Amino acid sequence: PLLVRTAAVQSNEQLVDPWLQRGDPLILVGPEGAGKSLLLTNAFARLKSTQVAVVHCSAQTLSTHVIDKLAQVCLRGSSQAGQVFRPKDAQKLVLYLKDINLPKPDQYETSELVSFLQQLVCYQGFYDKNLDFVRLQGIQIVASMTPSATVGRYPLSTRFTANVRLAYMGYPTKESLGTIYATLLQPVLDAKCPGSPTWGGKGGKKLAACMVDVYENVKRKFSADDQRHYSFNPRDLTQWAAGLLRYELAEAGLELLHAWAFEGARLLR
Repeated sequence: PLLVRTAAVQSNEQLVDPWLQRGDPLILVGPEGAGKSLLLTNAFARLKSTQVAVVHCSAQTLSTHVIDKLAQVCLRGSSQAGQVFRPKDAQKLVLYLKDINLPKPDQYETSELVSFLQQLVCYQGFYDKNLDFVRLQGIQIVASMTPSATVGRYPLSTRFTANVRLAYMGYPTKESLGTIYATLLQPVLDAKCPGSPTWGGKGGKKLAACMVDVYENVKRKFSADDQRHYSFNPRDLTQWAAGLLRYELAEAGLELLHAWAFEGARLLR
């Protein structure tokens, strides 16, 4: 999806960009669907000569999965200090771990993955299977996560978080949501209803305001405190807008509002 640079987004970019440029380890925290990955992906694109390797964490993710990913995108060489992992196709490598707090801790409340990342951050390397210390050169650790209060997620060790940069981003305000989805909807309306006097120009702004109103009312009435599966976030609005692209509105004669209402009922029911 397109990143719409509202005032809040620009503020988050100004916070994160200097850390990425300096190579500082970083964890971006925020609720589900707040746009953490979108913000970081656009920030990575602004870095020069940088390759990004993504690790999608799950409850079973271990340090071996991270080592395997590094082996795929890095060259292993020798230096005066010993074995070294260097980026293969760029001067810098960003190792991006999504949902870093999903791996399940052991009986001692220790996450093997987080302990391994702590070693990478503090000692700039790790011990391989042959007990040789392998150093990392030109590799930056970046992660994103949803707060551990969510079901299935676990707190990170404070020993680890004390050595990394932490940033938090929340959901956009209602006004920002209107701006974002008006920007995303207008190209859809221009493509599906070309030359329409109703939906051309500022038609996307009207439809986006209705979408946001419906979303806010549903979110207010159906709370996760009542039922656990009552979980709504701006990602639903993005899917709602993108879903309109599936309809041949001009050719089939299907009215836009019928398609819009059907997509909304399908996603928010």
